[in-house]
Amino acid sequence: MRVTTKQKLRGLYLVADLSLPEQKLIRAVENAVKGSVQIVQIWNAAKSGEQSTFRICDRISSVVSKARVPLIVNNDVNLAKRIGADGIHFDEFHMTADDARKVLGPDAIVGYTCGNNQDMVRKAESLGADYISFCAVFPSPSVESCEIVPLESVRQAKQTVSIPVFASGGITLENAHLVLEAGADGLAIASSILSAEDPEAKTRAFRKIIDEYSSARTA
Repeated sequence: MRVTTKQKLRGLYLVADLSLPEQKLIRAVENAVKGSVQIVQIWNAAKSGEQSTFRICDRISSVVSKARVPLIVNNDVNLAKRIGADGIHFDEFHMTADDARKVLGPDAIVGYTCGNNQDMVRKAESLGADYISFCAVFPSPSVESCEIVPLESVRQAKQTVSIPVFASGGITLENAHLVLEAGADGLAIASSILSAEDPEAKTRAFRKIIDEYSSARTA
């Protein structure tokens, strides 16, 4: 584990989809890091073979660790431990945050996807989550298994819990402001950055929008 501060759990969150070709994915992560992405999550690990999964994840870990960017693994606690990740993100309530930290260490970051269920929002905080995320706020091919969550759910969650609230799914430069206006502390982005012709420039563009809203909130 490389990053211990949880004050960084805001802003731009890159979802690194392992279903992409390895070299394309690594280059995109490298350029997103150059563009000042603030968190990276390894996603879709279950769809790759064990050895190839570890190799790719280890490469991603090496890239983000140099920049002191928190690295989170989706669902797979053992993989997270093996590559020395900073935390785990659960799509469902597979285990409590305390149990996850017994495996990954007391400072491990733990997050949960809450779907469109405010009871899950409250449950996540009660289980010791460091943040929650909604999937998906807009239609997206990379989150086809997620239900569409109205932005009102983001607003309600911000009134319900004290932990950071992220949103993901179909977020673009054109609609990002709608999610931030709903109160999201950060945006979790996959295809908009990973498929960009210039991932670094796209990352910087998202950061500019997020930083402007963050500054306005604290003014």
